[in-house]
Amino acid sequence: MLSLRRLAFAFLAVAAVANAACDEDIEINGDGDVSQLDSCSTLKGSITIGKKVQTLLLPDNLGKVTGDIVCDGASSLTSFSAAGLQEITGKFELTGLTVLASLSMPMLNSVGEISWTTLPALKALDFTSQVKKAKKVLITDTILTTLEGINLVETDTFNINNNRYLKIVNVALGNVTEALTIAFNGKGVNASFPNLKWAQNITVRDAGDISFPKLESVNNSISFVNNTFKAAQFPMLTEVGQSLAFVSCTQLTNLTANDLESVGGTFQLANNTKLEEVTSFGALKSVGGAIDMSGAFKKVSLPKLDDVRGGFNLQSTEKLDCTQFDNYKSDGVIKGSLMTCKGEADVAESTNGGASTKGDGSSDKDTSGAGQVALNLGLAAFAGAAALMAF
Repeated sequence: MLSLRRLAFAFLAVAAVANAACDEDIEINGDGDVSQLDSCSTLKGSITIGKKVQTLLLPDNLGKVTGDIVCDGASSLTSFSAAGLQEITGKFELTGLTVLASLSMPMLNSVGEISWTTLPALKALDFTSQVKKAKKVLITDTILTTLEGINLVETDTFNINNNRYLKIVNVALGNVTEALTIAFNGKGVNASFPNLKWAQNITVRDAGDISFPKLESVNNSISFVNNTFKAAQFPMLTEVGQSLAFVSCTQLTNLTANDLESVGGTFQLANNTKLEEVTSFGALKSVGGAIDMSGAFKKVSLPKLDDVRGGFNLQSTEKLDCTQFDNYKSDGVIKGSLMTCKGEADVAESTNGGASTKGDGSSDKDTSGAGQVALNLGLAAFAGAAALMAF
């Protein structure tokens, strides 16, 4: 009987040691450290991966990590696999992993925050179940060609930038509570958000195609700079809380937002050299800031506009009929001091920091600086939200 009691105590002692290993932070510097997770279905702690680890295979039984998974500066790490991992409650941070070519977590579907920076060998993700939940996402400086495996429904911030081989961003987001940023990725990236209805801020740069078929409102600002798409259509958009800007979108010929009724800040179209007609804003009634349009317009029509709190600047290098705007100042539609409308200008100039357009259709400024318009349009709120991506 005594031996059985001792055996039971011994078993309990071993179990206690195993459970203790599952209730604390773990640092992995080699295979021996990974074995600490062999009995854990849930790790109530964080995993830190050492700088000298070359390959990492977490046990299949590990399904959840309630803390963070952090790997910073493991310059020899080539592959990271976790076949059974479904949830990371905290941050999933990968930084400076210069030879990481394989990231395989086929069961992963929920992460607190994703922060991946400088992964220049990472071409694709093996996330078969797809990550559908994450409060914040920052993916920068990878060679990913798509974001297949990440298909969020809702997030606070979604920041995808400087991924030079990225060609497709197609995500099922329904709303973004802080900021959506797609910038400096592969030239002509296709940015598609088929289910997005609401966002706090949206910024898109260097896109060759965009799709926002269900977007209804943007609380703060929406900005498109240095893109090459030919069409931008917003069939459901009714309001923008702050500013709306299209700057140096040099291939844009079709811009449509027929149900848009109000823009709370500046409404700017600058140096979109192929945009000849602005006639698809038939419901626009009020602009809380200025209207600033400069380009090669041949026709501009804003039939329901009756309240502009700032100034009015419309300049075109082409012949333009300004008759409909002649009485805007005297009738009190324009509340600001500036009232300019002119066609056949040698240079069509923006008054809010956008690149100007010359009569030959070229830009009067280096369009790489056109992003400065975001500040001039009152996008400081967006900048603050984007800063949160530093975690």
